[in-house]
Amino acid sequence: MKRHFRYWGAVWLLVALWLGSWIGQGVFQWSEYVSTQQDHNAPIQISEFVAEFMSATLENWQSEWLQLIYQAIFILGFKHMFFKIDAEDLERIEQKLDEVLDRLHRDGGK
Repeated sequence: MKRHFRYWGAVWLLVALWLGSWIGQGVFQWSEYVSTQQDHNAPIQISEFVAEFMSATLENWQSEWLQLIYQAIFILGFKHMFFKIDAEDLERIEQKLDEVLDRLHRDGGK
């Protein structure tokens, strides 16, 4: 279990934050819905609230997902430019490590 949270802890934290924010949105939107319905002397209907809540949720998510997609495209599109030096350094290190391993195998570990 400890190992699971070490690898997946950030994911669980993000899920908890997302769920908390979504529940918070629901609580505040419910309060606003009830207040609006009372101001207009209209009945409070769960189905109407759920429709409004889901509409607001999808509207918020649409803008967030569009931002995320654009960021991903930007980062992935330019990753070679941004990380070219790091990749070259890593290749040099791997090449040197391969040379050391080849020498060890040739010398029989002497």
